[in-house]
Amino acid sequence: MTAESFLAEVIRCFAAWWWLAAALGKLRSWTGFRGELATSFGLAPAAAMVAAPALVCAELLAAALLLAAPAAGMRLSLVLMASFTAVLGYQFLARGLVRCSCFGESERPLSAHDLLRNGLVLGAMAGWLALAPAQPLAGELRSGELLVAAGLGAWLCVAAVNFHDLAVLAKTR
Repeated sequence: MTAESFLAEVIRCFAAWWWLAAALGKLRSWTGFRGELATSFGLAPAAAMVAAPALVCAELLAAALLLAAPAAGMRLSLVLMASFTAVLGYQFLARGLVRCSCFGESERPLSAHDLLRNGLVLGAMAGWLALAPAQPLAGELRSGELLVAAGLGAWLCVAAVNFHDLAVLAKTR
């Protein structure tokens, strides 16, 4: 195992945790998420009722593909992340106050920290393509290494989901 392949595995695990956290957060606050699609993004209520499950299914599909077919899963992840970031960025710049319920209901609106975080996540996902070997990574790693990569990916996911709070906390110190 090389350092590059281990880092690629951490990024892959991070991305899988990322999409799982996003999907579960939306499911946990389903009514709020569907409502935010209508109020913050201007979707008609009927369109929001169709878009909400489609978005959650896309996130769950990305998580599953990252585990079963890493290259396809990461490509889907890049498309989803770039699309979500572009829509959120546009809404943030055009309307200012946007609530996305990206990881469940949130008391605060979208911030520049969230857009920065999305850019960093997008960069990590793109970096995976440069690091990952052509063959599936899991066969190259021993089970202990895979567990460490999954744990590091989970830790990074928690930090990324809470990036806004961590950035605000760092600024006050």
